[in-house]
Amino acid sequence: MGHHVRNSSQAASRVAGVLQGDAALIGSAMSFDFIVEPTRAPLIPGMAAVKAAALEAGALGCTISGAGPTAVAVIEEEEKGEEIARRMIDAFLSVGKLKATATVAQLDRAGARVISTSNLE
Repeated sequence: MGHHVRNSSQAASRVAGVLQGDAALIGSAMSFDFIVEPTRAPLIPGMAAVKAAALEAGALGCTISGAGPTAVAVIEEEEKGEEIARRMIDAFLSVGKLKATATVAQLDRAGARVISTSNLE
């Protein structure tokens, strides 16, 4: 039960971080999963080393993204993104023996919106 309470508080912190534009809060909140990540990380070769490499390089947080095997890191400055990405890729290869690619992207602050519509009949 304690893990569920902590995970719920971290989920709320992530939402607050997005609403406030607070990258440090988002990163911190996503890095402390007490239920899913501890179970899934061992299934992704090198994930612990990838997370450590990202945090050591200056990422504000790092975790498994989606259904995996994607790792995501939160950064505040785009310039750091390339270095953090390189270190994560290196960790996947050296520890996990996996080839990886990385994309540095900016958070879409506009959110969900309709781009176009069509009549499907």
